[in-house]
Amino acid sequence: MKFKITITGPRVHDVGYRPWLTEKAVDLALRGFEVYNDAEGDLQSVVALVDSDKRRATQFFEFAKAELPPLARIDDIRSEPYDEEIQPLWQSATLGTFVQINKAVPILQEMREDLREVKTNTNLIPEIAENTRLIPEIAENTRLIPEIAENTRLIPEIAENTRPIPEIAEKQDVIIDEIRGLHREMTFDAGWRARIESDIQAIKAKIGIR
Repeated sequence: MKFKITITGPRVHDVGYRPWLTEKAVDLALRGFEVYNDAEGDLQSVVALVDSDKRRATQFFEFAKAELPPLARIDDIRSEPYDEEIQPLWQSATLGTFVQINKAVPILQEMREDLREVKTNTNLIPEIAENTRLIPEIAENTRLIPEIAENTRLIPEIAENTRPIPEIAEKQDVIIDEIRGLHREMTFDAGWRARIESDIQAIKAKIGIR
């Protein structure tokens, strides 16, 4: 029994429809099978040629009507007799495998480049781990920031108070001389007062006054 199945719709290409149907043909062990993309006007189509006994051919058609790839969108599916030669299933499946491999090669190459980049980035993981080891210590040190901020608030006041220090240092010789003079005056004054007090006591003794 030979027949042709035509599946039409807005999205039946590049959604895995041909591998989907080929896998079912292999499961049913069809004698002959071909599948290819086509078009009907503005609609995409997938055409499957089936050569098998009636039971298996009917099962395949019922599957094609009931199931479709997740990304596919179809409008119609129909079957009609087909009298021309249909290639053996194994040959069609082999050609389909080569087609899918050719599609996959560019994707695999791109994935390989992405994996290389990922590997390069993961080489930094030990360094990142070493740096993150310091996080608890950094957290402990930053705990002091409010206290440091409070202390640094006094810096302008300290600077204002220490501003006269250069002027004081410049006049220190004058200040020292003044201090020495005061010391001599105080020493002289103390001796003079002691002498006066001694003379007063002597006079009091002579006149009999205590």
